[in-house]
Amino acid sequence: MSVLIDTNVMLDIALKREPFFQNSALALAKARAAGHTQLCATSITTLHYFMHKTLGEAGARRFIANCLQAMTLAQVQGSTLQKALASPMQDFEDCVIAHCAAECGAHTILTRDTADYANSPVPALTPTQYLSTP
Repeated sequence: MSVLIDTNVMLDIALKREPFFQNSALALAKARAAGHTQLCATSITTLHYFMHKTLGEAGARRFIANCLQAMTLAQVQGSTLQKALASPMQDFEDCVIAHCAAECGAHTILTRDTADYANSPVPALTPTQYLSTP
């Protein structure tokens, strides 16, 4: 099973944001153990932007390097952006992630913002929901 990890879950883990850190970290570990985990290519720059403020440049780059080593990077193509533009989803960043997930064959998007993915072509689960799945 392939799971695409949303940017907000990765930020929860990288920045140890409470009260989300534990379930996000456990859900990522479960997804990695169960199969293939992916990270949308557009998430990398967003992660860096927020992490370098807290972790410093070296810390942000180290975390990103670990992500790139541990997960597959899901590419964003022109077709991904075209589908996102035509999507009924309201948040463009989430649209891109949703259509990236569809194009790379992900079965689930792991996010804290499932409401934003109501019209996603790939179902979304929160870390808590994902942890309760078999």
